[in-house]
Amino acid sequence: MSTEEGEEPVGLSRLRSPSVMEVREKGYERLKEELAKAQRELKLKDEECERLSKVRDQLGQELEELTASLFEEAHKMVREANVKQATAEKQLKEALGKIDVLQAEVAALKTLVLSTSPTSPSKELSLGPKAPFKKGHARNKSTSSAILGSQQELSITQPIVRDCKEVDTLLFGEFKTWKEEPTLERSCSFLDRVYKEDIYPCLTFSKCELASAILEAVERNTLSVEPVGFQPLPVVKASAVECGGPNGRRSEIVTKCALSGQTKTCKHRIKFGDSSNYYYVSPFCRYRITSVCNFFTYIRYIHQGLVKQQDAEQMFWEVMQLRKEMSFAKLGFYREEV
Repeated sequence: MSTEEGEEPVGLSRLRSPSVMEVREKGYERLKEELAKAQRELKLKDEECERLSKVRDQLGQELEELTASLFEEAHKMVREANVKQATAEKQLKEALGKIDVLQAEVAALKTLVLSTSPTSPSKELSLGPKAPFKKGHARNKSTSSAILGSQQELSITQPIVRDCKEVDTLLFGEFKTWKEEPTLERSCSFLDRVYKEDIYPCLTFSKCELASAILEAVERNTLSVEPVGFQPLPVVKASAVECGGPNGRRSEIVTKCALSGQTKTCKHRIKFGDSSNYYYVSPFCRYRITSVCNFFTYIRYIHQGLVKQQDAEQMFWEVMQLRKEMSFAKLGFYREEV
């Protein structure tokens, strides 16, 4: 089996071919194992990403629920404060009414005593109710019966008044329709009614252009209302007067209100977005603006799905309470911070 010099033996070439195949097969097997390992690692990474995504979604849901509960708690505290204030005002009115009744009774008693004793009125008044009645004095007897009759008559004429409320089916139906698909567009029947009956009248000022800009800023949630005190005050007109209270109390600016054009004591100022221009407003105008802002804040929370623990009727009465505040504000009733 010898060959010429330089030529490879036939037997050796046949033995070398299977070794090359084995090398290829081993390389293929190694690549296959590395691919399987990489696939397993990729699967583990996918499982880890899926777990982290679930954790992220759970944390986001808990954050939304916490935000909604905090808002509802704050709104509940505000509502309780308003109820307490309304109760106190009601009790004050009742007390003033009782005082008026007592004054009327005193005036009626004086009139009766003076009419029944024209000769010596001061003497009988000084006796008072503790003076004993003498027998045979028909005049004193008639006086006491007349006084008793006047007291009964006054007590009968006093009406019994209580606060009542009833759901308006038309308004409630519009609200439920809006709640099913909440939107902030003015075209829906619910918001269209609120705009016409409350928002437009509440934000109607003598300065029409500024009032329109305020409404647009409230809708975009870019309006800022801040107190004047504890901040550097800009240069104002010579007619404006700065008033500072004792012991570092809030500063006040006596100048023309940017909305009404009247010279008022302005404790707040407004601005649009990141603008550096401020507009000073009176307490009356400020309350009208904030009442509209409170309404938009609540319906915006409903639109975002943050109010979850209330049914439709509870939400409806919250909206009616906010509309009530806007109605009071547009009629001239407002609360001033002292």
